[in-house]
Amino acid sequence: MKNILFITWDGPQTSYMEGLFMPIFNEIQLQSNYKFHIIQFTWATKEKNDLVLKKANEYGIQYTSQPIYRKPIATIGSIYSIIKGIKFIKNYILKNQIDIVMPRSTMPSIIINRIKKVNFKILFDADGLPIEERVDFSNLSKSSLNYRFFKKEENKILNYSEGVITRSKKAITIHKETLNIINDEKFSVVINGRNSDFFKFDIIERERIRNKLKIEKDTKVFIYCGSLGKQYGWKLMIKIFKGYYLKNPNSRFLILTGNIEYAKTRISKDILDSIIVVKIPFEEVPNYLSAGDVAFAIREPKYSMQGVAPIKLGEYLLMGLPTIASIGIGDSEEIISKIPDCFLFNHQEPLNIEHTINYIENLKTINRDAIRQFGIENFSIEKSAKSYLTAIENLK
Repeated sequence: MKNILFITWDGPQTSYMEGLFMPIFNEIQLQSNYKFHIIQFTWATKEKNDLVLKKANEYGIQYTSQPIYRKPIATIGSIYSIIKGIKFIKNYILKNQIDIVMPRSTMPSIIINRIKKVNFKILFDADGLPIEERVDFSNLSKSSLNYRFFKKEENKILNYSEGVITRSKKAITIHKETLNIINDEKFSVVINGRNSDFFKFDIIERERIRNKLKIEKDTKVFIYCGSLGKQYGWKLMIKIFKGYYLKNPNSRFLILTGNIEYAKTRISKDILDSIIVVKIPFEEVPNYLSAGDVAFAIREPKYSMQGVAPIKLGEYLLMGLPTIASIGIGDSEEIISKIPDCFLFNHQEPLNIEHTINYIENLKTINRDAIRQFGIENFSIEKSAKSYLTAIENLK
């Protein structure tokens, strides 16, 4: 039995630990002789942390939450959290005989950069291109001290680690260029996998949800599931839906999100009655997705988006949903281009809105089984666990 320690640094609203990582780690444990430990730095409430701990126990994963201090100001609190975290993790590694340490993204890598390797290897989860995301969407200046500090720490962990995992081939190319290296043996792409037994189309649930939401049987339903914000293409989704709605006034747009206020304050009165915004528990997501006919996976194709792998894309495809996805987002273009009934949205094309509406209007008979098969081949949890195991076994 070998012990792997996954370290992450999160805000209070994130749910990907219990929704994404824990199911994948559980599958890895089922397929191998590895045991997972998780340390999550967070300023979430005790109630939220207890829920994550409960889920970890169900998966047989050793979970520990560590506080991120926010006072007197966030920056000072974060520095204090890092200093305490270095000592805590150093002791944890020794006490629990950790063989592999997996820091995820920027802040955990700062901690691990300050711990001397003793009988353990480092598999750095570079995630996407998180520092560049701050430049693209959070106004971080490339000339700032913060940017230069974060890049220095990222480059250090990239060199310090025995292995690096990313979510796209493009991210590997970017990291290699940054480090000015040719050899890519230490790099691996891992998959954001989902449970294909959970995410599957259900005709009975389709009818139940449509009846509940007062949607008629022959109504075309657009669907989006996930966070809302700058990078998620809100304006484009609305433009596409509105263009279709003006020709087909019985169509509806179903939005599943925790950012209800963001959506409701941005919907114009002329289409207000045709858009349904709801917040639902995770267990209900496949049921609501079953009610949809075409899904949005639109992201702003900024530089940093080359490194991401949208989690929702896998869910849509496993559900057999025709999907409108942006060009320039990680490696998703390579996948979507092969899938029947799906559409690649080119943000640089002047007539992209019109082309998208024509695609939807011509979407008559949907081959859900073929779409789902592509989803299973590219986004199943078994495939995901295998990609992680490959990266782990390649550590030198």
